[in-house]
Amino acid sequence: MTCVIVEDEKLLALLLEKMVKEEGLDVLGVAKDAEEAIAIINEKKPDIVFLDINLGEHDGFYVLEHVSHRPYVIFTTAYSEYAVKAFEENAVDYLLKPIKKERLQEAIEKVRKLSSLERVGISQSIEKVKDLAQKVKSGKFIVEVGDEILFLNVDEIVFLTSEEGETIVVAEDRKLKTRTSLKDCEAKLPAEKFLRVHKSYIINVEKIKKIIRNYFGTIALELSNGEIIPVGRNYKDSIKKLLE
Repeated sequence: MTCVIVEDEKLLALLLEKMVKEEGLDVLGVAKDAEEAIAIINEKKPDIVFLDINLGEHDGFYVLEHVSHRPYVIFTTAYSEYAVKAFEENAVDYLLKPIKKERLQEAIEKVRKLSSLERVGISQSIEKVKDLAQKVKSGKFIVEVGDEILFLNVDEIVFLTSEEGETIVVAEDRKLKTRTSLKDCEAKLPAEKFLRVHKSYIINVEKIKKIIRNYFGTIALELSNGEIIPVGRNYKDSIKKLLE
């Protein structure tokens, strides 16, 4: 099988080229930016494109919008926040940098299996990917923990808090640390279920057990797991709206 590598960091491009050759792929070209990638993909017509997302002026999704040839796409990136969009683009796989040999082998094997399917089989596989993306958007929360991407049910989450530059996701049965900021996590969570109650806390409103007030007018929330979460002065109106 043939491939093209799209990677703007020369050292990473060389390393990936070496790895895919060891897996028996023929590298037809290496592109360092989006425009070069479009030209090489359309000219060489590879079976697979290993596509970095962050490419400077344009990103990997721009490349896919402007190519006439449609290869199998394996995204390569250092960031997890593009996972849903990558799946919506019918990507075969999504590899986080630094890329591990075992994950690369898995991704290439997926392509080999897909290429052996009949057209109807490929269509069914694409529909499964689209279905996964829809489930992610409607009922899942993607969180990057170390070198893994976990798909949590949003109903499992009790609250999130920031601590020493990391976000702690507190679920019913575990705590997870992620480098994703609290603000970015908030943007990914369904607004009808999650509420910012403090500059350092976001809570699942369905996990509120009781509202606690003291003589000084401060408010705190007791959640289903027994944790007491303070309500910031600037967020009291949000709690009042819950009671209306």
